[in-house]
Amino acid sequence: MAEKKADCIHALDTFFEIYKDNDYMLQRIYCHVVQNLPNTLETESKNYEKRMNLSSYLTEEQQIFIQVFLSKHNYFYLPNNDFFYEYNGLNYLIVKEDDIIHKLLSAISKDRILLQWKQKTKFNVLRQIKERNLFYSTPETNTIQEVLNALYPTIFHSKSIAKYFLTIIGDNILKKNNGIQFLISPKMKLFLNELDVVASYSIGIDSVSSPFITKYHENHSYENLRLIKIHDNYSNDYWVETLKRIGLDIFCVATHYSNRYLSSDNYLNERTDEELTNYAYTLKQTTKTDILQKFVQTCLEHTTDEYHIEWKHLHFIWKQFLSSIGLPNIIFSTTLKHCLIDMLTYNKDTDSFIGVTSKYLPSYKNFIRFWDTTITQIMPPSLSTEFKSEFEIDEICYLFKLWNKNKSSLSEDTILKFLKHSFPSIEMIEDKYILNIQSTMWDKVSDINHSLHYFTQNIKSNLNLSLVSFDYMYEIYQSYCSLTQIKTIVSKQYFEEYLQFKFSKHIVYDKFINVECISHEE
Repeated sequence: MAEKKADCIHALDTFFEIYKDNDYMLQRIYCHVVQNLPNTLETESKNYEKRMNLSSYLTEEQQIFIQVFLSKHNYFYLPNNDFFYEYNGLNYLIVKEDDIIHKLLSAISKDRILLQWKQKTKFNVLRQIKERNLFYSTPETNTIQEVLNALYPTIFHSKSIAKYFLTIIGDNILKKNNGIQFLISPKMKLFLNELDVVASYSIGIDSVSSPFITKYHENHSYENLRLIKIHDNYSNDYWVETLKRIGLDIFCVATHYSNRYLSSDNYLNERTDEELTNYAYTLKQTTKTDILQKFVQTCLEHTTDEYHIEWKHLHFIWKQFLSSIGLPNIIFSTTLKHCLIDMLTYNKDTDSFIGVTSKYLPSYKNFIRFWDTTITQIMPPSLSTEFKSEFEIDEICYLFKLWNKNKSSLSEDTILKFLKHSFPSIEMIEDKYILNIQSTMWDKVSDINHSLHYFTQNIKSNLNLSLVSFDYMYEIYQSYCSLTQIKTIVSKQYFEEYLQFKFSKHIVYDKFINVECISHEE
């Protein structure tokens, strides 16, 4: 202040020195300083005070407006994809910045007071929204429950597992999984792939499932491996529809759980039940030797040297053992074989383990005999005149039961495991349809053709119709099987596919055949 005062005095002295011989200019200096300056300064002081009061008032009004606006419109932002989001209290939605600005400017116009600060207010609101990271929002209870209800019981066995899964996803989104990996069933990979697709376009993260692995590698440390499982028979169609409906909600609840529980391990240690904790930590709390010893103790029986188990059969029993205790494949087959050679007596010439047997062996070997003696793999159809040959898993189960004189109690899942282990070359679709095989016990096409002959010989003449439906023909087929005591009956889908193939030139209205053509073609 003293410096400014000195500068002013120096300026006046300079003016008086410059104009010391000019009375007119000296009079003007006097007039400006003594007469005009006090009024000018007083006016400027009052104007400044008004501006400061108005600025203070508008600043306060702006703060109130922003607070109210953002409470009514719960907006968030992600810098990694430059997306804006809105939370309506139940669901999170992606919104356009232009829509936010339109809604914001409309609200300012209604407010009137802030019209002169419209652009300034818009800038401040957008700045505050960009400071509100979506991954640190807090979803309402209704949102959390909707997400949990979508995951349990349809996909996960309990709500605790669903929460654990969400916390894992949240940890990965927030980049804090600390090198932990989650060993899962290959069936869960499709489930996670769908999740990645939605994450990529909704939150700009390409792989939220990166900590999950479907195969164990020997460079993996048991210490850093966790286990988690889902229902084997979950519906992928249901999961896809769920992701379309609440995919963004799932990610927001996941990050909420990660923030709330700090990490998935911390959730296991402090928030969940003992059963889930023990299963998730199975590999962390055990060794390879422990698992092998448990396998030998529970699945094998020591006996005389006349008994033996071939390695390929023992390997299957091992897979069954892992499945029974909910473990994925955690030991390579080569490593497993060497470990078992150290624990049991092994005959290299026969590739067999001597002096052991297993209660799981008879049914497995029995099924292999059934397959080898009744089933033949054939080449896929190469000509349009050849119809496909396929069997469903439940049909194989039934044939095996007939072959075994109704003594079999093997489930479809068990037989599916038999097939995948012992006959990996067979072509299978959706774990349900086995392609390009023939059975000596059942010629499907022959049975259908016999039913067509039965139709032309016994029923066709009594019809007053020129067209016959697929549905009616299937009823005739079933009647023929009942009459001839054929117990193996093809599915309606297979039957109709065969009619489509055989009468392709004579089908009308999608599922009707010209009656006269049946006798000519059968």
